[in-house]
Amino acid sequence: MIWQFTNTNKYGNLRSRIVHSEGALKVGQGFGSFQGAKRFYYESRSPYFALIEIRGKKMLVPDWLEVHPQTTISDIKHNAPVVVEVPVQKSEWTFKSESSDSVYRVRQNGLKLTCTCLGSWRAFDRRCKHIKSIEKELGV
Repeated sequence: MIWQFTNTNKYGNLRSRIVHSEGALKVGQGFGSFQGAKRFYYESRSPYFALIEIRGKKMLVPDWLEVHPQTTISDIKHNAPVVVEVPVQKSEWTFKSESSDSVYRVRQNGLKLTCTCLGSWRAFDRRCKHIKSIEKELGV
């Protein structure tokens, strides 16, 4: 296991280093007045990664991060792909104008709603009364 070991040096400054230990980390005397240890994980920005050795150094790829020589795959946290499901519902609504024969359409593109009425252009946040009624219907 990989650990992050922190202690105070002879001047009272904190210093940290990454160390390897089978099982629990055992710390002895002579490490200053403060000693702390916590399990350490390298983090990959990619959901697909590997550990390789190049010129005597162990590297985490594709991040190209040099890691402790005894690092294993279990010492790495990675970014799993996040899948967000947007429920597919009705994507277009029509509204009859109260003052004319015009018909306005509210369309949904992903999470965004747009309207063809002039009120959507006049509104500061581009949310006319038609969009607000659809948001209320959808529970947004």
